[in-house]
Amino acid sequence: MFDLYMTVRSVTRGQKGSDALGRAGISHRLLRAPRSIAPGGCAYALALSRRDGTGAVGVLDRAGVTVEERWLREPGGAFRRWGQ
Repeated sequence: MFDLYMTVRSVTRGQKGSDALGRAGISHRLLRAPRSIAPGGCAYALALSRRDGTGAVGVLDRAGVTVEERWLREPGGAFRRWGQ
């Protein structure tokens, strides 16, 4: 289940992050960020499992991918900030 969303500003940055996560063996998906976590309307998110969160942050940092914000999706569908 993908319950951690890391937002990035562009699809290009998202693709770079997706490539890095894939090489690290971290299961994820690149998608348009839900409106509730992208108020500007133009953001993408790398969605992954919460258990992979800490490792993913390190992978993305080493790849030079800037994550704007990190969000946890609650069972009811609401989002709350994670680890910032």
